[in-house]
Amino acid sequence: MKIINLILILISTIIYAQKDSSKLANIDAPYYNINETGLALNGFDPTEYFINNRATQGSEKHQYQHQGVIYYFVNEKNKSLFIESPEKYMPEFGGYCAYGLGMEFGHGLNENPPGKYPVNPETFKIINDKLYLFYNNRGYNFLEVWKPNEIDNLKRANERWEVINEKN
Repeated sequence: MKIINLILILISTIIYAQKDSSKLANIDAPYYNINETGLALNGFDPTEYFINNRATQGSEKHQYQHQGVIYYFVNEKNKSLFIESPEKYMPEFGGYCAYGLGMEFGHGLNENPPGKYPVNPETFKIINDKLYLFYNNRGYNFLEVWKPNEIDNLKRANERWEVINEKN
């Protein structure tokens, strides 16, 4: 009986997520949120979020390319840490706004639908040793909107990210 219930929940989640994905914004955007030169995080060092819990601008002098994406680091030590374990330091959702993916329909800026949205690399949160980034511009700080309903937002964001990337 437990297996049947689990299967029914899984099927309903997949059906909901597939129906949901047709209304998502920017789903055809590249997998990684990068600029025109392939730079991630606007040049912020991905390891510094974990080492010092802050967004710190990296340097072109200490750069590394991983999976076609360029990352800047503040020093060679941080670059080495990333090279040893890139998955540990890379932002979730390809570096797109976590709230943008996890928000409920009709709750975005100007009632935009959920999807892939840009971020301010200085607005972030580490959750379960994973880096999540958020949009923060023109008086809209989506990290603050995210916090009160973090568990549900994170669940929806993960489900949508999975569906989006099955289609790409």
